Amino acid sequence: MPDLDPRLARLFDKDQIRDVLATYARGVDRGDGPMLKSCYHPDAIEEHGGRYTGNAYEYVDGAIPRIRQMDAMQHVLGTSYFDFVTDELAYVETYIVTLARVKVADKVLDTFTGGRLIDRFERRAGLWKIAHRRTIFDWNRDTPMRQGWVGGMFVPGTPGMRLGVKGESDPSYERF
Repeated sequence: MPDLDPRLARLFDKDQIRDVLATYARGVDRGDGPMLKSCYHPDAIEEHGGRYTGNAYEYVDGAIPRIRQMDAMQHVLGTSYFDFVTDELAYVETYIVTLARVKVADKVLDTFTGGRLIDRFERRAGLWKIAHRRTIFDWNRDTPMRQGWVGGMFVPGTPGMRLGVKGESDPSYERF
């Protein structure tokens, strides 16, 4: 590839990092372990809310079985702020809002959480991946699950209404 204007090269770097962030969100929501691991360098560290600090691959291995048992889950990415220290090192802060449907005791809750992903990205062998991640929690709201499907406008089980599921049987894996 010919030498690029440094500004264009930086745009390519940001785009590759955003792809990693989007892949992470899809991988966690689908409970796809290999996809999640593809976002991290093998020696990456994951710090996750005081519940886990250690190797990111080991975190994924422990989280996937729990994620696959959960109901609906969605991670929505917001604004990312990039701080490039060198051409091989960047700190990236990304706003995130999550929804997870969880069962606690005998209640089903929808839990909404806002926070940030603080990532140290490193470019190794030409690829940007997460080398260290800290998940920061800013706010949370738990509410009893009350699913009405837009006041009954949509009815699960109706032909053509497709619901998301964990794993490779989710409609996002289909090609049409």
